[in-house]
Amino acid sequence: MSALETIKGIGPKMKEKLNRNDIYDCFAIINRFPSRYEIFHLIELKDVVDQKRVTLGGKITSPPVVNYIRRNFNRLTFNLIIENRSFKAVIFNRDYLKNILDVGVEIVITGSVDRLKNTITATTLKLKKNFKNEIEPIYNIDRISDHQFNTFAQAAIKEYGNLIKDELPTSLIKKYRLISYKELLRIVHNPVTNKDLLKIDRRIKYEELFKFQFKMQYLKLKNKSKKSLIKKYDIKEVKDFIAKLPFELTNDQKHVTNEIIKDIKSPYVMNRLLQGDTGCGKTVVAAITVVSVLSAGYQVALMAPTEILAKQHHKTMSKYFSNADYKIVYLSGKLSTSERKEKLEIIKNNPNVLIIGTHALFSDDVRYNNLGYVITDEQHRFGVNQRKKLREKGFNPDVLYMSATPIPRTLAISLFGDMDISTIREKPKNRTKVETKLFTKNQLDLVYLLVAEELKQQHQVYVVTPLILESETLDLSNAQKVYKEFSSRFKDYYVGLLHSKIKSEDKDQVMKLFEDNEINILISTTVIEVGVDVPNATLMIVLDSERFGLSQLHQLRGRIGRSSLKSYCLLVYNETDKAKERLEILEKTDDGFKLSEEDLRLRGPGDFFGYRQSGDMKFKKASIVRDAKILEIARNDALAILINKESYRAKEYALMFNYLKNVLRKSNLD
Repeated sequence: MSALETIKGIGPKMKEKLNRNDIYDCFAIINRFPSRYEIFHLIELKDVVDQKRVTLGGKITSPPVVNYIRRNFNRLTFNLIIENRSFKAVIFNRDYLKNILDVGVEIVITGSVDRLKNTITATTLKLKKNFKNEIEPIYNIDRISDHQFNTFAQAAIKEYGNLIKDELPTSLIKKYRLISYKELLRIVHNPVTNKDLLKIDRRIKYEELFKFQFKMQYLKLKNKSKKSLIKKYDIKEVKDFIAKLPFELTNDQKHVTNEIIKDIKSPYVMNRLLQGDTGCGKTVVAAITVVSVLSAGYQVALMAPTEILAKQHHKTMSKYFSNADYKIVYLSGKLSTSERKEKLEIIKNNPNVLIIGTHALFSDDVRYNNLGYVITDEQHRFGVNQRKKLREKGFNPDVLYMSATPIPRTLAISLFGDMDISTIREKPKNRTKVETKLFTKNQLDLVYLLVAEELKQQHQVYVVTPLILESETLDLSNAQKVYKEFSSRFKDYYVGLLHSKIKSEDKDQVMKLFEDNEINILISTTVIEVGVDVPNATLMIVLDSERFGLSQLHQLRGRIGRSSLKSYCLLVYNETDKAKERLEILEKTDDGFKLSEEDLRLRGPGDFFGYRQSGDMKFKKASIVRDAKILEIARNDALAILINKESYRAKEYALMFNYLKNVLRKSNLD
């Protein structure tokens, strides 16, 4: 009905090009909005802001000169007069313009101006006689020019635009004075004024965020209505467990424990995220909730992404449950055949067992006996299907995800909008604040002195590098080389090496020696980012620290300060103003929530997490960072519609629910 060939100018070759860009019909052409707009509005020199993109008119006063810098890279320069003032213009990879431009020719030039140096670095250049005050849509479509695609879009709208219905409810369009979809199509491919751009922006941003939230809030409500087996736990057993802990729970720990247990005893499936700063005590909260489920006669599976973290959990839980009757089983892919067989029998034949492990927990040969509770630590390291496989080992088990990376509010609303969130902000009283200092690579001698000082006091040291081996392309510290340097410099001490390429059993051996204080300095990559708990380690050195995100550096810093001993984190960086400014944030605060907000602002959501519904977050216009207020409004609007039973029958929302049905069919849901 809307075949590409129905548009003039689209033949077999053009159709193939469009298909390569995931455009298979005319509706796809219509909805491929410009990725940005080039604004060509002539202004006067007095209105110019240096280094900002502007469009100016001028007259050429010197013949253009082309310099061929290297293959496929050239520079064209010439002088011109703008309002009686002389400027030198430079434009790259436009050598063909030499044949068009000449002394005395009037041009319109777009680029950034430096009035101190009297230079213009141009991006676009047109003859004045060919120039129109206009806004040019830029599509960035491979092998199809912007002008050509725009022509197709205009033709497709003329032919099929009237068949596209507005999915956004009329009441919301009126409430926020948004343009209709029909009006959007009229101007999105052909805006005339800056006012048009503002209208386009407001409509697209709100619609994208509203549709996203409509899906997320629907899933959350659906999860809340999913039935689970009621777990009648022993309240006395839970209270006794808490009373025997060697420390008092913080108020935050008490609060989130109550939230989780309330969900566990409800007849509906729990789908909750437990987040908190490094060292806030999430594991003990998980342990208390495990007691409640085990006492009700159900099994618990605790899954971690790495052997190091899984073994750390096994060690911690074994300590907490040392006086309990419950069995704790450690399951990993590295067990011998006889060990595995023995542990699989325990899991199969005992109803209240805590099973801790890695990906091995959802292997086909693992038969659970009444699995009622699944805890996934550092859950972003697992794929959707992996988490799903483990949950399907039981009948609608309650699910708790744990994250040691505090999640900014806007990201939590977006990525985890389909979950309930429990947050621990308060830190246990025995934790000391880690002092963080920046050092440039030229100050490494000072760093070595501080290492020697800590070693004299019989404390231990972590040294983290971004690479395992030397790189031909990156001039960065690597674990192998740093290991040799420290071994040579600190000959009286034992230096260990840990990274992802080391065999699992060797990793375990290295970690055991470090925990037992037989290794004094541990050279490592980020495999020690989470799950390693060595109270005697008081110094963390991160080399090439500008290569890491703030949240990741904060996680690394969290490996120390795990006792009452004074601890230090030294961030060694390659000196640039930008790197220093970013890393100084870590000197000023140890609040993981503040750091994660800053990390999100600096790096964007893709780099911050890069997982889960990341595909859903590829918005055309909206940004969950810049448009946080719109995101909240859209969330509230979506929820208001979904919790009202009348909405499901109302004609106004029919297209929105139809959209929801289609998008859920295509989604890979967790």
